[in-house]
Amino acid sequence: MHPVEFRLPAEWERQGALLLAWPFAGGDWHDVLDGIQTEYAALIGTVLKYQRVVLLVQPGNRDARARLGAPSGLEFVEAPYNDTWCRDYGPITLCHAGQRLALDFHFNGWGGRFEARRDNRVNTLLARHELFSGIAFRQSLFELEGGAIESDGRGGLLVNRHCVRARAPHLEDAEVDFELKSWLNIDHLLEIDVPPLAGDDTDGHIDTLARFTDANTIVFQARREDDATRALNGQLELLRDANGRAYELRMLPAPDDLDAGLAASFANFVIVNNAVLVPQFGSRADQTAAGILADALPSRTIEPVDARVLVSQGGGPHCACMQIPANLG
Repeated sequence: MHPVEFRLPAEWERQGALLLAWPFAGGDWHDVLDGIQTEYAALIGTVLKYQRVVLLVQPGNRDARARLGAPSGLEFVEAPYNDTWCRDYGPITLCHAGQRLALDFHFNGWGGRFEARRDNRVNTLLARHELFSGIAFRQSLFELEGGAIESDGRGGLLVNRHCVRARAPHLEDAEVDFELKSWLNIDHLLEIDVPPLAGDDTDGHIDTLARFTDANTIVFQARREDDATRALNGQLELLRDANGRAYELRMLPAPDDLDAGLAASFANFVIVNNAVLVPQFGSRADQTAAGILADALPSRTIEPVDARVLVSQGGGPHCACMQIPANLG
């Protein structure tokens, strides 16, 4: 199988399952373990109302089973991992004519910031697991994280140049573009170039900044600083789709009543079958953000999910999961 035959689905297309990794005592969550496990249990319970969940657990660990029980649609997979942010080391899955191709890109802990050797091996283990027996896997040495890309499902890819350039400082921009287009079968690259949110260790993942809600609409996260918001909005206004049309833009409010060091982003929402999970940070902007996303995704049920502990480690619900597309054409 070669990626040129496949396409990268949009997140709003039908999903087969959502992949997550359970927080464990030996990881970065050890100081807030009960709180983060409570948030994960609620997140998983919400997703299970709409689709299957594949949950990574540490070998021999029984915390998740004790906390979650054995609800219908929940599958446990034992595999060692360093961290729970599986958006960035989980498989990026393409589809073609009833086949699925999972791309296993190199992951090194967001530019070497954190230990990631176990994370980088997870996809190799998934490729051998019976739950993934119907999916072909292919490895790449190119460094790419799932949170750094946003697909419109039609061959368009939205990225933050600031981030993808940081991951490949040894490559020219044109070489990075070639890798993205070749591996993901992209013919229309859409780029902004802005610094990350405060508290973001990813160098500015696109899923904290701007997201598609359909092929014609982009929602974006307002920044605390007006000039930064204007810069982001201005760059998005210049983007054109493959037919030369500007996108409809919708701005999500800044949760500016929270600690300025938290990378809290309402753009870190998760689309699942028939629903959208909207992060809630305990901000006065929570309800407004949920309303904007309800308007942008009118056919889906809005499910607010508590993300106050998640954001304490620099992420949100989208960072914590990776969709596995259904067997799409």
